[in-house]
Amino acid sequence: MRFEELKKNLVQKIEYVYVLSGIDEYLLDSAYKLIVKYSQIDIPDLNLIKYGEGIIDFDDVIRSLNTLPVFCNKKIVYLDLKSTKKSDIKNINALNDYLKCPNNSSVLIINIGSNSDVFTLNNPNIIQVDCSRLPYNIVKLKIKNMLEKYSKEIEEDAIEILYNLTLGDLQKISMEINKLISFVGENKKIQVKDIREIVTPSLEYQVFELTDALAKKDSSKVFSIINDMKSKKDEYKTLPSIIFSHFRRLFMVALNQDRNKVELSKLLNVKEYAVKMSIQQVNLFSKSSLKKINELCNKVDYDLKQSNISLDNAINLIVLTILNL
Repeated sequence: MRFEELKKNLVQKIEYVYVLSGIDEYLLDSAYKLIVKYSQIDIPDLNLIKYGEGIIDFDDVIRSLNTLPVFCNKKIVYLDLKSTKKSDIKNINALNDYLKCPNNSSVLIINIGSNSDVFTLNNPNIIQVDCSRLPYNIVKLKIKNMLEKYSKEIEEDAIEILYNLTLGDLQKISMEINKLISFVGENKKIQVKDIREIVTPSLEYQVFELTDALAKKDSSKVFSIINDMKSKKDEYKTLPSIIFSHFRRLFMVALNQDRNKVELSKLLNVKEYAVKMSIQQVNLFSKSSLKKINELCNKVDYDLKQSNISLDNAINLIVLTILNL
């Protein structure tokens, strides 16, 4: 089910197992909190058991699920598998055996985030909750609701720019709204100029900007963007993979221009917004140029994984090659 459907489902019935997946940390956290809230557990120290580091043995998880709650009707067992290796998951089939006769007083929440390969068990009693980024119209309402708590309003154009800069990631939006509240002070309305002055663009959005600059052969802007990206340190390490996937998507869009946004979204397994941005940029490059860029990205990706090239040299090689195509 989609995240938006979770609350209605919880009102009707608390299921035995929920698997939370997707890239939006805000939604993953919200889904977890909703399940805990509607399970109505008391004394969390005794009735909320968490697993998250090292080897996860499902025999241990099942033992926890089969114990009774203390002074309340429900117990929750929570597994954080967002960074867990599949090889660290042991005896996962024990969950299938447990679900043949589950404990009515226990709820299992498994948070896999974007780590989709770590948990692939299929069972009708396992409820999948999709916490991927929400469409623009829903994010727009959430932005307004967040600001209402502080008695603030926001210009319509400012909402769209905030959405674009964060790519609709509610975790980032929430952080940026906290900054904006402090920045505007006693002003009641957040304006476009406030967004442009204070909001930090996401790395993915900066890759869109970088692509435009590369296509226009604007080398000064290219290296200005890269230098700004470097200040993000941990995020900067992921820049090559974001560039690779972005140009791979552009190439696929170029090869499938007869398809509409919905079809491309399913083909590429990305949101329609990402497809929309790719469609806007695909004609900046010829198909032959995109083919060469993707071949280069594959080679640089291999060299990075083999430690044959440093991070900075890999990024410089990519952008200088594209600038000189």
